[in-house]
Amino acid sequence: MRKNSYNNTSPKTDGHLLQALHILFIEIQKLKTAVLDSIQTADTNVELRDTAFVKDTVGVSDRTLLRYQNLGLIRVHQRDKGGKKYFKLDDVLRLKRYLNG
Repeated sequence: MRKNSYNNTSPKTDGHLLQALHILFIEIQKLKTAVLDSIQTADTNVELRDTAFVKDTVGVSDRTLLRYQNLGLIRVHQRDKGGKKYFKLDDVLRLKRYLNG
């Protein structure tokens, strides 16, 4: 009997599966963003905060904040013409509660 004969998948197949799962994850993230963008809420009194405020409040670096954005833990609500990011205060406080347990 061959060693590891119970495992019918090869490392090459596993790699393809992981790649397919990664592509699927990216597509789901795009759909999630599109759905959230399409929902129009009447937020007339939304308090926006810039990146520096978020970093100070949550206690993270630029790189970590970008990682949280990519993971979907916090979302950029608005950008100005210069590309500066603004976040909802509610989202910032929710992220802080999430990270502090």
